[in-house]
Amino acid sequence: MKIKATLLAALTALTVLLTGCGNDHDKAIGLYKYDNKFTGSERIAEIKKDGDTYLFIENVLNNTDAMALRESDEGLSYQDTPLKLSEDGNTLYFGPINGTRITSEDLKAKLAAIEKDEKICKELRAEVIANQSLKKDEWNEYVKEVSKKIPEDCRINEASMAW
Repeated sequence: MKIKATLLAALTALTVLLTGCGNDHDKAIGLYKYDNKFTGSERIAEIKKDGDTYLFIENVLNNTDAMALRESDEGLSYQDTPLKLSEDGNTLYFGPINGTRITSEDLKAKLAAIEKDEKICKELRAEVIANQSLKKDEWNEYVKEVSKKIPEDCRINEASMAW
């Protein structure tokens, strides 16, 4: 009976040890900030695990679809494009993406900044529409001043110079 108990305890400990270790692919799980090569805009990618499947989300800020990654002894990949991490695990190399690892707090701060900019954009647009009755010279000066306040990703089509 003592041998069975000892064997059971050893098997339980081994099971806990093996399942608790995870694998090398788990090191890639996280958030990565990078600049889009075409637009220059900042994006945040995420690698996460859903059950036994690793997923890559190219832009969590725009809720892009998740892509299932393939696992192999060489690492994770998508359509034969390997996903690699730097030796320290802080830089992601995946096709045209060179991302720097960030925390969930960094993501929360970025989302808060986006929300703030969207609010400013909405308020400025309403202000511009309300001031469209200004005379040409006043309008053009007004547009120059408003343009200085417009957040980077804000487009106010009504804030054009009058000719």
